[in-house]
Amino acid sequence: MLGVDVSGKMLERARRETDDSRIAYERADLESFAPPVGVFDLAYSSLAFHYIANLAGLFERVHAALRPGGSLVCSVEHPIMTAPVRQEWLADADDRATWPVNGYHDEGRRVSNWLAEGVVKRHRMIATYLDLLLGAGFRLDRLVEWAPSPEQVAKEPSWAKERERPFFLLIAASRT
Repeated sequence: MLGVDVSGKMLERARRETDDSRIAYERADLESFAPPVGVFDLAYSSLAFHYIANLAGLFERVHAALRPGGSLVCSVEHPIMTAPVRQEWLADADDRATWPVNGYHDEGRRVSNWLAEGVVKRHRMIATYLDLLLGAGFRLDRLVEWAPSPEQVAKEPSWAKERERPFFLLIAASRT
């Protein structure tokens, strides 16, 4: 098993939380990371691909790293989240929380203030994620536009506003 991150702090946290000697950790930038070819059964990414400029190249390298039948499972911020230039809630005429969706078809660089000031993300439409995956040779197995369920909101009421829009895009694809 191999864990990869550009952040040394994230790698240290992963080491602490997993405490598993079977996992090797490597500090690398996914823009240029070239995993070994044909050795993995699973590639997993959580909330990283929307930071990658050359996602087509990364998908090609990940596809090559998987054995036939291997899977890629990933999450990204839903494109509705990354599309607006100002990524913040608005209130409609009835004072209901509303997430603006503008600039959806204008893909590219976005700067947001999320967890830190000036975070650079890449906005892509859902169709672009799928086209890039299919172009790299993957087969789409599942696509989920995640938002908390009513049951989850009942347990965590602060998530109620998150039912107004999909928060994450979850993708499962496999190498054929």
